[in-house]
Amino acid sequence: MNFKKYAEANRRGWNQVMPFHKKAMDEKWDAMFVDQKFIFQKDQELEELNKIGVTGKRIAHLSCNNGIELMSLKRMGAGHCVGFDISDIAIEEAKKRAAKFKIDCEFVRTDVLEITQEYFGNFDLVYITVGALVWIPDRRKYFEKAANLLVQGGQLFIYEHHPFGNVIPYDEEFAGELKIVHNYFDTRMLEETGGIDYYGGESYKSSPSFEFPYTLSELLNLIAESGFCLRKFNEYPEDIAMCRDYMNKQKIKLPLSYILVSEKLWY
Repeated sequence: MNFKKYAEANRRGWNQVMPFHKKAMDEKWDAMFVDQKFIFQKDQELEELNKIGVTGKRIAHLSCNNGIELMSLKRMGAGHCVGFDISDIAIEEAKKRAAKFKIDCEFVRTDVLEITQEYFGNFDLVYITVGALVWIPDRRKYFEKAANLLVQGGQLFIYEHHPFGNVIPYDEEFAGELKIVHNYFDTRMLEETGGIDYYGGESYKSSPSFEFPYTLSELLNLIAESGFCLRKFNEYPEDIAMCRDYMNKQKIKLPLSYILVSEKLWY
């Protein structure tokens, strides 16, 4: 597979959607960050971050998008913070907001798979959040890069959409009855041309972008094979991907998100 081809296609796709996200959310994010006590993380994510502790830790946020989560970790007392993302416009927005609110974070425009050696061994925590992993064409190299960035004993923290959620309908597919409509083990690449404005919901002519579904076993095996030891895995019913809101009204609860914490033992 030509990983570079798909990474560049996704770069174009995210550059294309970012103006729509800014239109929907820019003023709202600024209004929130005016409050010096505002942090983005909430509920179970905040609870688990507080358990492992972020104070003074050097943090690398992979696929950081517009940086609001990393800036929040900095406000929680983190040490040197660096966010990496493939989207030029997302990184531009992150830099602008960090400067505006005097939050000392570094943001780097790069494909995570191409992060250079100058950053290797410089971090205590690698942080990955919702909506990152499905866009990565080579997750093996992605987790190997995470291991490269960490010191020995450093931790990998993931708060993501649960792959089991892929078996049930998206909001636009839901017809009033909860049922399985997709094959959990179908991990074929998906081409998206309908736009990815999950904030404003605007339709626009989209260049192709590509998603790479995965199973939970693939995820755990890749992390283990990259030199990590699992320390925690929690599952939650909350739809943090914002694409199955109807699940909030269902009596039956399914795993729609998870938190994974692992420790770098060797590499």
